[in-house]
Amino acid sequence: MIWTAPHSGPVEATVNIPGSKSLTNRYVVLAALGSDPVTLHHPLVARDTELMAGALETLGARIERDPESWTVHPGPIRGGEVECGLAGTVMRFIPPLAAFANDPVRLDGDQAARVRPMDAIVGGLRELGVKVEASEHAGSPVLPITVHGTGTIEGGALQIDASASSQFVSALLLAAPRMTRGLDLRHVGASLPSQPHVDMTVRVLREAGIDIVAMPEESPNRWIVSPGTPQLPDVTIEPDLSNAGAFLAAAMVTGGQVSIPRWPSVTTQPGDSYREIFAAMGARITLEDGLLTVVGPDVIEPYNADMKDVGELVPTVAAVAAFAQGTSHLRNIGHLRGHETNRLAALVAELGKMGVEAWEDGDNLVIEGGGELRPAVIESYEDHRMATFGAILGLRLAGTEVVNVETTSKTLPGFAQMWERAFGGGGV
Repeated sequence: MIWTAPHSGPVEATVNIPGSKSLTNRYVVLAALGSDPVTLHHPLVARDTELMAGALETLGARIERDPESWTVHPGPIRGGEVECGLAGTVMRFIPPLAAFANDPVRLDGDQAARVRPMDAIVGGLRELGVKVEASEHAGSPVLPITVHGTGTIEGGALQIDASASSQFVSALLLAAPRMTRGLDLRHVGASLPSQPHVDMTVRVLREAGIDIVAMPEESPNRWIVSPGTPQLPDVTIEPDLSNAGAFLAAAMVTGGQVSIPRWPSVTTQPGDSYREIFAAMGARITLEDGLLTVVGPDVIEPYNADMKDVGELVPTVAAVAAFAQGTSHLRNIGHLRGHETNRLAALVAELGKMGVEAWEDGDNLVIEGGGELRPAVIESYEDHRMATFGAILGLRLAGTEVVNVETTSKTLPGFAQMWERAFGGGGV
């Protein structure tokens, strides 16, 4: 399905963004591990979160879904078949929980999910004494996998290499309170990407009353979790700030103005970094009474920064950098090769179609902005961030088309309709 992206002059819009995927999937996991029902207000209802809810229901939880809330009723963990789709949080967060079942749990997903790295989770569980059968790709464990739980995990000290994804750390931390001895977890790889997502997991565990010690001074990649039963209060989930990025980028590339209500003043979401990033690229930004407003610049400045901790923002920043007057260097983002698609290769290919010189320099992405650009058909690669990347480019390049824009339903159902309402035009 081909979608013609709207083309626009300076935009002006206020856009309400649904709840955070990352927070929804962390809260719903901890709610399912608790002892009493928990209501999550304003959860994101999208493919990734529905897959997580479905996985937890397979494992024994019951989730009541209302238009504005989910109520999670914990239940004894049991075996079954879990569908992961292309959701990294599901394929990484669920296996440690599956080890608490007395019957096997088999996890599988979309074809593209079967090449995403699973080695730190599979290896970590095996080190903890859990039997895990896994398929292999290029010599490393991948989906489908089967976890043969025995109802308990002893826990204790564990070392993993989470260089490919911080989700490996979060997965084990979320399950750690149910381990008999808790968990003393160390990341021993060279680099840990997306540190804000780990900080988010730590915060959510503390909200659930779990004693967790993060040791940034003595050892920045060590976490000690005491055993206990998570018990969250009822929670209101923040808007998804990463999903907000494409709409803020619309102001950047058109020299317009976009406002997002309910923007938190303090958050662990990586998407909050858009404020700093777009300011560095020339925007005027205000946050007053929860309303974030971005006014795009007359001239977009190139961006040069280490984006290891905010890698999920790279496709959006790359779209804006295509129109910058100069060369942008987005550094230390090699882990993006293991996302829904190889995002570095995809960005180079799709920018090239539009006349933008871009290339991989080791684990960095270099973009020569400000040239003569042309519209093109942008492949989404079944990757929601690549689809929104194409939509941003289309605002400046009339006739830009996006293949399978509906892949955005992974984290933002109805994106195309929201985009058209905000910025006009478009169509399939």
